[in-house]
Amino acid sequence: MKKLLNIIFTIDESYIQHFTVALVSVCENNVDLPLNVFIIHDLKDTNVLKEIILFFENKYPIAFNLLSLESSLFDNYKLTDHVSKATYFRLMLSDIMPLEIDQAIFLDSDIIVTASLNELAGLDLRNDYIMAVNEQDIDSVDRLNNLGIPAREYFNAGVLIINLKLWRQNNVSTELVATAKEYMDKLLWWDQDVLNIYFYDKWKELPSKFNKKNIINKLKELPVIIHFAGASKPWHYLNNHPYKKLYWKYLKKTPFKDYRYKDFSLKNLIKRVVYFNRTL
Repeated sequence: MKKLLNIIFTIDESYIQHFTVALVSVCENNVDLPLNVFIIHDLKDTNVLKEIILFFENKYPIAFNLLSLESSLFDNYKLTDHVSKATYFRLMLSDIMPLEIDQAIFLDSDIIVTASLNELAGLDLRNDYIMAVNEQDIDSVDRLNNLGIPAREYFNAGVLIINLKLWRQNNVSTELVATAKEYMDKLLWWDQDVLNIYFYDKWKELPSKFNKKNIINKLKELPVIIHFAGASKPWHYLNNHPYKKLYWKYLKKTPFKDYRYKDFSLKNLIKRVVYFNRTL
């Protein structure tokens, strides 16, 4: 029997294209793995999303589940320019997801998958709440310690293996929302801080190849999941990520294949030429 991969994406209107690129990269590199995709969204008009689902269903062996969540629940939560309320949907996953789904992989929409996820599909968390990649971020550990949280490590929440069954058994979503409210004024990395505060001693480490971020130069071995974390993204003209072309490679396989840079201008062209010449 083939392993089934349950994947969760949380999206809003501004990230539909990028979610589509991420999902194409999953499909293209996991042709032999049955995919069950859950899309948690706050869209008022789902027509574009339904067209995208039809596109995928006609091209790949994939099942979709649309789950809506009212984003007004997070009206008073801390945000920045490149982060929307959808990031906080992660806190409610065990309440939103169908009860028959015991375990799933959460993926941010600003990622690219470059190889099979079969290894992740075969994981069994048993008594672990989540698995994630260690950020190796001493500053974030110090921040949590200063809040009274005895954390020794800090994980990135862009790729998570989630034990939904254990979350439900222990009412974790309610506890996460309460934690967010308690620490809201002290959060720097939004819901990621909330997850690290609550799970500081309840998570297991994933190999870094499943969530590689802050890449400056191309690596000897291509990571399984590349995470375009930060404010500068590969769909920005001035972005210089070493794997930027991979985003555009998979973009060409989506309904958004005719997308052009929205921030292209003569001014930015000059900036890019100047920057390139400085790095030669």
